[in-house]
Amino acid sequence: MVPATFSSPPIVLMAAPRSCAHLLQRALAAHPVIAFAAPFDFLVDAIRRDGRFMKAEAFARVAERNGAVDRLGLVVPRGPGFADIARHLLGQIASKKPAAHIVGITLQRGADRALWLWPDARFIHFVRDGRDVAAAEVAAGWSGNLWHGIAHWIATEQLWERMANKLPADRQISISFELLRAEPENQLRRICAFLGLAFDPGMLKAFESPPPSSGRWRKAPAAELSAAEHAAARGLLQNGYLLSGTVRPPGAFRRILLRANRRAAIAAKRRELFGLRGWLVIAARELFQSNEPRERRIRRESELFERDWDWA
Repeated sequence: MVPATFSSPPIVLMAAPRSCAHLLQRALAAHPVIAFAAPFDFLVDAIRRDGRFMKAEAFARVAERNGAVDRLGLVVPRGPGFADIARHLLGQIASKKPAAHIVGITLQRGADRALWLWPDARFIHFVRDGRDVAAAEVAAGWSGNLWHGIAHWIATEQLWERMANKLPADRQISISFELLRAEPENQLRRICAFLGLAFDPGMLKAFESPPPSSGRWRKAPAAELSAAEHAAARGLLQNGYLLSGTVRPPGAFRRILLRANRRAAIAAKRRELFGLRGWLVIAARELFQSNEPRERRIRRESELFERDWDWA
C-alpha cells in the first residue's frame, strides 16, 4: 500500500546514459522530503508504445530477475494489476524515507511511457554535452567510436523534444550537467522552485567530490568527431553546445569501419563481463535471432548497460 504521506505525482529525471544523472539524483535524494530511485527503466520497459501494460504476473516474474529491482531493495507484489504494482513500488521507495512526500525515479529510455501510468508526472530533463556522453560510452567499452557512442544521446534528446512540445511549461524543466557542475546551488534552487520546495543546503553534499570533467571528446580523431557532430548537430545546438567545426557524415567505407570498430568493442566488453563461453552463447543467439524485434533487442542491451549504473 502506498504510504499516506505520498501525495504528489512522481518526478521523472530523464537523462541519456552516461550523462552523470546520478549526480543530480543524489542531490535530490538528499532533500528531506524527496525519496529517489534509480534506475527505474524496468518499469517503463513493460509498457508498450500504445499504452498497453504487460500482464501483472508476467511483469512480476521478469522484475524478480532484474538486477535493478534487487539493488533498489524492492519487492514486486503478486496479485494487483500492473498500475497498482507501480504504485506499490513507489510506496516502497517513499517508505524508506518517512518524511518524504515526493517520490522521484530516473529513466534513461522510454520516459514518455511513464505518462501512461502517471499523466500528471513532472519531468526534469538532464542533459550533458552529447560528445562527452559518447566519449564516456567509448571509454566504458560499449562503443568503439563517437559516431556510435552518441546514438543513445540523440534518441533521448529527440524524445525529449517531442515531449517538451506537449508537456505544460509548469511540468518540465531542463538542467545541464555543465551548469550544475559550475553553479550547483543556483541550479538546485531552480529545481526546488520548480517542485515547490525550499532549498536545503544538504543537497550540496553531492558535490563534495569533484564531478567528472568535460571535453574528453576533443581528443577523438577529427573524422570521427565530425561524423558524431553531424549525427547530433540538431540536439547539440538546441541544447547550447557549439559545434567544433565543419561537420560531415561518414562515407560508405568509413561507416563500414565504424560499425566493425563498434562490434569489436562490444565483443571485448562482453568477454570481459561473461567470459569466453558467455560471449560465444550471446554471439550465437544474435546470429540465429537476427530478426529479433528491435525494442526487445534494445531492452536486452540496456540491461547489460545497467550493470555499471554510476556512469561518468
